[in-house]
Amino acid sequence: MPYWAELWPSGVALARALAGRVLAVDWSPAAIDLLRRNAERNDVSLEAEVVSWTDPAPVLARAPFGLVLAADVLYEQRNVPVLAALLPRLGGEVLLADPGRPLLRGFLDQIGTVWERPPVYRLR
Repeated sequence: MPYWAELWPSGVALARALAGRVLAVDWSPAAIDLLRRNAERNDVSLEAEVVSWTDPAPVLARAPFGLVLAADVLYEQRNVPVLAALLPRLGGEVLLADPGRPLLRGFLDQIGTVWERPPVYRLR
């Protein structure tokens, strides 16, 4: 199963903590299509775009965001330096939900000051 097709616990935790209109992004067009269909079925209003973390121009053009949410994004080593550089550029506050994967500690070390409250981390 592709990573984006799984309903990960950290994503559920973020969804419960926050509500309202959002811009959802993923590198996979299939994931975004599924997201749009599910939102429509559940009468949820959101914007969704295909955006690669390695080519984030479309989302950076809309930054800064008041709040950036990232759930279960540290599943591959190659994501760590890319996200450490990108997430701070998107907004003043980032909530990162992670189930405690091995790559989390290296990511937190790269980004600096963090207020921890597992499984959601607040980056400022």
